[in-house]
Amino acid sequence: MALSVSTFVEWAGAGCVIPLLPLYLRKLGAPVGLVGVVIAAFFFAAILVQYPIGRLSDRIGRRPIQLGGLVTYAVASAAFALIGTPIAALFVRGLQGAGAGVVDVANNATVGELVPPSQQGRAFGALFGSRTVGLAIGPFIGGLVGISAMRWLFVAAALASLLACVPVLLAVPRSGWRHSHVVAPRMVLWRDRSVLGVVMGYASAGLVIGVYEVCWSLLLHLRGATGWQIGLSWTLFAVPFAAMSVPGGWLVDHFDRRYLAAGSTLMSAAFAASYPFLHSVWLLVGLGAAEAVTVAVGGPALASQLAHSVPSRQLGRAQGAASTAQTGATAVAALGAGALFALQPWVPFVGASSAIVVLVGLLAWCWRGVPGRDSARAARVEGRSG
Repeated sequence: MALSVSTFVEWAGAGCVIPLLPLYLRKLGAPVGLVGVVIAAFFFAAILVQYPIGRLSDRIGRRPIQLGGLVTYAVASAAFALIGTPIAALFVRGLQGAGAGVVDVANNATVGELVPPSQQGRAFGALFGSRTVGLAIGPFIGGLVGISAMRWLFVAAALASLLACVPVLLAVPRSGWRHSHVVAPRMVLWRDRSVLGVVMGYASAGLVIGVYEVCWSLLLHLRGATGWQIGLSWTLFAVPFAAMSVPGGWLVDHFDRRYLAAGSTLMSAAFAASYPFLHSVWLLVGLGAAEAVTVAVGGPALASQLAHSVPSRQLGRAQGAASTAQTGATAVAALGAGALFALQPWVPFVGASSAIVVLVGLLAWCWRGVPGRDSARAARVEGRSG
């Protein structure tokens, strides 16, 4: 519960600036290609820190990492309010990415440690849902406030990140390991097919996120959407996602996680490929909301599959590896999306969708014969951690 509250507050603040950030960067004088580079800096910085910080959290506990990440994001957001050039934005956005990236790794690892396996789907659903509720509120506020007040929105994001530290301090234990006296054998992650499949799933999500981060607002703007309509589109994606998060988590706890993750990912690819060929703003907004219903199942399915595959004391390292794959894919997609959008608006959307189909094929190959429900394999993992 504390993590859900903290995540909600963090992302409500961050969400205020996300939809209008590409347009704000254009106002600062950044060409479309540089907009993609600045957005990508967030993810490249996270790549550098997620795996090593995940390993560190296995040793010192999750709470120091969560607090350090939130404070880092707050400092970077406050700095964003003071800058006036695209180059400065590049560095500050990178610092934001480093802070947000390590918080996500530590949060996911904490849920995997503290929640019983039979309830992890719902717990991850609640965590991801609270993030999305924040994103439902933040972008709508940002769209109403508008680009002219972006500096104040950055200040609000900084304050929200600091406020998100309070639930972590009050309720998250210093050490969350269920069996801290036992040292489990160290897994070789790249040899475990279950983990490899999760990595493919995370990378697939990263590709579409990177394209949306850069191109969604630009596409709506190209179709004639106003600032409040752009903000509303993010909100209307977030609301059904949040509403579906707990029911989706229930599905993850009761059905095969592999099929849920693969199906959700393929549906997202189909939606993404269709968007650039639509010209109605409201049709784009409505289909975005429909996509959210399917996407809400994929994240909990992948996170739960990872938690069932790795001993508790090694979840930080495993989550760091999976998150690095997602963040790396997001960074690559965001880096090229701006230039590809300038070439033709459909290219980044269709390109990402095609790559996702390939990754889902690799995911299916990795997961052949791998349990996707509670089974003897899950029991053995629990035994290794206890």
